[in-house]
Amino acid sequence: MHNSQLLSPVEMLSRVAVKAFPARLDIGTLNIKGTYEQAWQLICQLLNVDEAELARKLAEETGIEYVECLDNVEPSAINMVPFAFCQINGILPLRFDNRKLMVATANPFDSNIAEKINYLTGKASSWLIASPGAIRSATLETFAMEGKRKATSDPLLQAMTSSATPEETVGSEIIRLAANLLTSAVRERASDLHIQPYLGSGMVRIRVDGELRQLMTLPDAVTITVIRYFKAKGGMESTNSIIPQDGRTSITVDGRSFDLRISSLPVSKGERLVIRFLDQSRVYRLGKTGFSTAALQTMRRLISQPSGLIILTGPTGSGKTSTLYSMIAELNSSSTCIITVENPVEYEIPGISQVDVNEKSGRSFAAALRSILRQDPDVVLIGEIRDKETAEIATQAAMTGHLVLSTLHTNDAITSIPRLLGLGLIPAIVADSLTAIISQRLCRRLCANCKVLVQEPYTNEEKAFFEATRHYPSHRPAGCEQCSGTGYHGRLPIIDIIEVGQQLRDLIARNETRISLLEEAREGGLKSLAVSGSFKVISGDTTVSEVLGSVGNTFWRELAEHYGTQLDDEASNLAAHALVEEPGVLLISGDIELTRAVETVIQTDGYRLFVAADPVGAAVILRQEEGVIFVIMDFEDDLPLEAALESRRAAGQALYWSRLPALVLFPPHLATHEELFRENGMMSPCLTKPFSIADLLLQLRRSQAR
Repeated sequence: MHNSQLLSPVEMLSRVAVKAFPARLDIGTLNIKGTYEQAWQLICQLLNVDEAELARKLAEETGIEYVECLDNVEPSAINMVPFAFCQINGILPLRFDNRKLMVATANPFDSNIAEKINYLTGKASSWLIASPGAIRSATLETFAMEGKRKATSDPLLQAMTSSATPEETVGSEIIRLAANLLTSAVRERASDLHIQPYLGSGMVRIRVDGELRQLMTLPDAVTITVIRYFKAKGGMESTNSIIPQDGRTSITVDGRSFDLRISSLPVSKGERLVIRFLDQSRVYRLGKTGFSTAALQTMRRLISQPSGLIILTGPTGSGKTSTLYSMIAELNSSSTCIITVENPVEYEIPGISQVDVNEKSGRSFAAALRSILRQDPDVVLIGEIRDKETAEIATQAAMTGHLVLSTLHTNDAITSIPRLLGLGLIPAIVADSLTAIISQRLCRRLCANCKVLVQEPYTNEEKAFFEATRHYPSHRPAGCEQCSGTGYHGRLPIIDIIEVGQQLRDLIARNETRISLLEEAREGGLKSLAVSGSFKVISGDTTVSEVLGSVGNTFWRELAEHYGTQLDDEASNLAAHALVEEPGVLLISGDIELTRAVETVIQTDGYRLFVAADPVGAAVILRQEEGVIFVIMDFEDDLPLEAALESRRAAGQALYWSRLPALVLFPPHLATHEELFRENGMMSPCLTKPFSIADLLLQLRRSQAR
């Protein structure tokens, strides 16, 4: 164990194995790569030992207690650490011993995991040794049992698991269930609540900080009734599931008022519902939105001008509306007349006249704008410039002494200029009226309660970021109860501001639409979203992966250009490989003819095929190969029922962590027992052999669409 602090966990495991089994094989000379669990499996294969035997030897060599039985887990221990953290790090809290949290692991060499556990729980922890497979299985079973235990005491979950028909569940239980769903979503800081049909049941998810999280599943009958209840509350036709509908209602949770925008959509095998939460008690302040000091100063200077057109760009959900509201809230005073034209009005702001567009009644953007310009406004907010008529009125208003704020859907700030000119506007008018273009994205903010300093070993992204900027990122996500184990809490904007100076104005007046020339004419500013995001990474507010996900693959090139550095091909393509590589399908089967048939068909549809003989081999492939998006499990034609059930259970234990969509291929004698497989935990759709290849491709494409 000499100089152990200089060795990686994989190298430490290799040395322990060589010392424990000196006569078997000198694996210390092998260059074992991959994850720690992959190394564990390879070493077991090379030494011809099972996981439990290697775990016992590891315990002997490290002097840490070996634990074989992982059944008796104390609820007080398991509730200290989120399931996702246990799953990712291969650990399982077992019990408290003299105020120490005893944690099972197969990797006692990683001090970072121990530090995170101590930070998460606020308790001292101590390792116990167990095999990776035993920990995986016990983690899944333990958290599942804990969920069932909570269900027996939680009225919401009791209502959720009701087996009654839609007619029988109408009443107080459904009302209480619906209220609890809304309350849970609000308290989890959700912006949206999704309810959709999923494999004979209903999946309820919430969007928090831009990411969807599963909240619970509902029986199919309960799902139908809950959707009908929400539609009735929103003033929609509750029993009409044939056409898309929109509605609205309001609720109050913990003293906060929310407007709910409800949208229903007929889909295959049912209807899906999305509820958007609009917090009417929210107070908009430009200084509280997360912008840097330099960006705030620039934006305040821009909106203090008496006239001109300021455009915000970015995709849906990038925070444009919130920024616009913050701007007009800053300008709102008794001496300023502000009128907005929106579709729809999302938040009501005292002292501001807000016009709700209604195309059906003839109150279009253009019609409303013509009227409000006769209302003597100082500031006009236009929800979106979407056509030539609206753009013409906006530019004319900006030229006649009004400050006009609006949004435009473009990928970045500079492409807004060709987009405006492409609407058919007179170039000279655009040049004279346009004051600034602001491009915006949102990134998840690192949780202030649990983020940890970046230290070696660095990830590939962190190394590439250093090559591009000559700075390492400041912090990494950890995960705690406050952020639900995600490591992130809230979102912050990254921003690119183009102020239209004289050079750029001259190019616009000449109807110049070439991006390269327009970029050269920019004066000042951060030059790109990537650079703005890099400042947030260096300051420890967010991570490289968050900015990279928001900006896209131009991130590395833009950083290198700004910082005057050069990236090698491997670093600059960190996010590109997953986009260009063919997606993979994993087939678990010993049938050669079936394998050939499936491979022939899916290759013509652009997929690669990986084949495993059993679930254990499939798990190894999933950890070694990137890009697998779908799993097909084939049952042999002469496989007895009991053996098939055991095989399915083994597959669940070996593959559950991957969370990949799957398809089961049944021989006819097993297809008649599908309900029994469902009762034993199978959730995947099934095909009975012989099946149509077209049906298989349909399942594959549906999984990608989901």
